[in-house]
Amino acid sequence: MKLIKDPVHGYIKLTDSEVRLLDTYAVQRLRRISQIPLAYLVYPGARHSRFDHSLGCLSLAYEFSSHLNLDTYNSLLLRFSALLHDIGHTPYSHLLEMILIENGLTHEDMGIRIINEDSEVSDAVERAGLSTKEVIDVMKGRNKLSCLISGPLDVDRLDFLVRDAYFTGATYGVIDIRRLIHLTRLDDKESSVDIRGIGAVEELAIARHHSFLNIYFHHTVRAAQLLFYRGYEELLGQGLDFSKMNVEEYLQHDDYSVWSLLKNNPKTRTIIDKIERRRLPKMVYERKTEHTDKLFSSKSERSKVEEEIAANAGIDGKDVYLDSSMIPPLTKYGVMEIKLHSEEKNVEQVKSWILEMTSRPLSIIRVYVDRNHIDRINKVREAAEALLKTY
Repeated sequence: MKLIKDPVHGYIKLTDSEVRLLDTYAVQRLRRISQIPLAYLVYPGARHSRFDHSLGCLSLAYEFSSHLNLDTYNSLLLRFSALLHDIGHTPYSHLLEMILIENGLTHEDMGIRIINEDSEVSDAVERAGLSTKEVIDVMKGRNKLSCLISGPLDVDRLDFLVRDAYFTGATYGVIDIRRLIHLTRLDDKESSVDIRGIGAVEELAIARHHSFLNIYFHHTVRAAQLLFYRGYEELLGQGLDFSKMNVEEYLQHDDYSVWSLLKNNPKTRTIIDKIERRRLPKMVYERKTEHTDKLFSSKSERSKVEEEIAANAGIDGKDVYLDSSMIPPLTKYGVMEIKLHSEEKNVEQVKSWILEMTSRPLSIIRVYVDRNHIDRINKVREAAEALLKTY
């Protein structure tokens, strides 16, 4: 048994089989993939990684296993699934995952490919007495444990909300994790929380909403990310399209490799210089709306709007940035997806205004302009307002 000291959950216990999995190249790579890309430009402490988060999920999987009295096999299966759930992330996490999504893939899809095709990972799984198929079934939602890995109240969400709050110094992630775990029941197909824990569930919903607004979609964090992604797009045709890589190529890339490629390429060096000097695009327009059908989902749509705003403001199109983000709903299929149970009979279904509100998506549309055009801010704002008021 090994111990790792984690600032969020305290000591995390690791068995020999977990250490073997942890020491694989694919899992160690997560040390070099940031949890919240470039957020350190706003929150200096936000330099934690997907590796840290995966360890936190493992720790919470232990707690769930203990509370739910899982047998040895299912406990191990839950813990391995928790440790591997983010193994397929692109460098810079969700920021560069956009290229996967545009090509019909996700980081979960890449994770499944890695588990199937990377012999070091599959050997570590099988030497522990598990099958890769069982782990993949958990990740794909085909196992009764799946809801604890990817569900309304899973180890992923419980860890990243408190972890991101801790490392940013923000106070949004105040969640009574232990109450939620100890009031959770696992049935054949789903988990449910004792009705006495409704306050803790609402607490999580509020923390999640504020974390998206004030951390993940903080206007300056997004400014840095938009600038970085613009540079990444320049190199897509030079072998940096993650959606077209095999597993071996994919695993060779992390935040460091992509940063170095952008910094050493004459076409993108100026972008990295701006980020290093924190000369980020300035936000000139923002609007929040529940009309998610108005989002600009494709690169061509975004480019068209950027070019039109720039033309009307009298500047170059490459100096305007359109950000179209969405705070996803708390659950995929509505608030009823969060199951509550009670030992008492004839208890009416609890209705929560907080859960109802946070189960609606919220879109944020923003326009930024390069700081070289500070003198044109009003023109850009007027052009953005005129064009986007109908959306």
